[in-house]
Amino acid sequence: MNLHWPVLCAVLLCASVHGEEDLLADATRWQGADFAALFPAPKVEAAGISRVVPTRRLDTCGIQLMAVNARFVNGGVHSISVVIFDAGSFFGYNNSNLLKGETFDEGKLRFDKEFSERQEAVLAGLKKLGASAGEELLLGKRSGLNLKTQLFKLPQGAARLISYEHQLLLLDFFRSEAEARTLLIPISTAPAKAAAGSTERRLPVVPMVPQGNRGYCGVATLAMVGSMLGLQPGAEEYAVLSGFQYGIETKSDIRELFGNVAQEAGVKAQRSPKFDAAKMKQSIDQGMPVVVFRWWSEERDYIHSAYSTRIARGEKAELPPANMEDHKSWPKKSPFTHASIVNGYRADKREAIFTESWGEQARNRRMRVEEMEGTSYYAVYFGR
Repeated sequence: MNLHWPVLCAVLLCASVHGEEDLLADATRWQGADFAALFPAPKVEAAGISRVVPTRRLDTCGIQLMAVNARFVNGGVHSISVVIFDAGSFFGYNNSNLLKGETFDEGKLRFDKEFSERQEAVLAGLKKLGASAGEELLLGKRSGLNLKTQLFKLPQGAARLISYEHQLLLLDFFRSEAEARTLLIPISTAPAKAAAGSTERRLPVVPMVPQGNRGYCGVATLAMVGSMLGLQPGAEEYAVLSGFQYGIETKSDIRELFGNVAQEAGVKAQRSPKFDAAKMKQSIDQGMPVVVFRWWSEERDYIHSAYSTRIARGEKAELPPANMEDHKSWPKKSPFTHASIVNGYRADKREAIFTESWGEQARNRRMRVEEMEGTSYYAVYFGR
């Protein structure tokens, strides 16, 4: 979406008695009924960090925010993330959000102008809240993530500002300064569960971080895995760390970041040039996910989606046998590449169970492991 903000009206920080902005900045109110109505606790707790969006649109002095979500861990709210300005959302996938007749270069000029206005308003709003002078804080130094932030002490909690020109302006609220000084939320990973009377094993619910109408497939997948391991960043922060500018990846390989994420979370990441079913089972059995980079086609995606939907309904269905005839329709070195999270398997049917960053409807899809092996070009296996 394209937004025009000449002034952000002190961003979330108007603190009007008639508004909801002060709920975000005042951590003492996160246990109240007003907050619970705005961010109800998730009905099904995800493995790691659950992200809950507000029940209604949040405006700031009549201006719609790009995105807001509350991070829940073990049924309680931990912190709040507010996306003030994100280039991926501004430009859209393949620049589909540009104004009619607007060139990409013209869009960049418009983005930079609005970025400066919003950044100025955020800093003014923090000052009105009584925030301390911002302290430069580099997070993830040990792992090489190196996320540049500014830390502000608030009368009730703390705020952390992420500001990267040409890409992202994001504000996090925390209950304490200590929580704002780290990317990691301590959690315990649960082992994969076996379905009754079945050889199927599946990890607890994978946190969903939708990529939306953005070229954020890889970084959204990274955010979902990071959330499972207890890391706070969303797709927007990982886009910055991947070298995105104006919504386009410009320099680094997203695959390298998975090793940094694992190190930051205190786990291991074994990287391989292709998917291996035996290694996948080892990771799943330890309660850890697998990320596979693969070639993608709409035809095969439809087959997997339709089959998975029928299985979820309790209907009888079978995937095509993994023979030479079926192999002909598998995508190989196609222009379309994709990253998926493998979160389970069914041994008797030789199926990999995987989840996409496309939303709730894209959970627990199924593919024969032969096809996953035959269409992959990179895989990351997490473990202790």
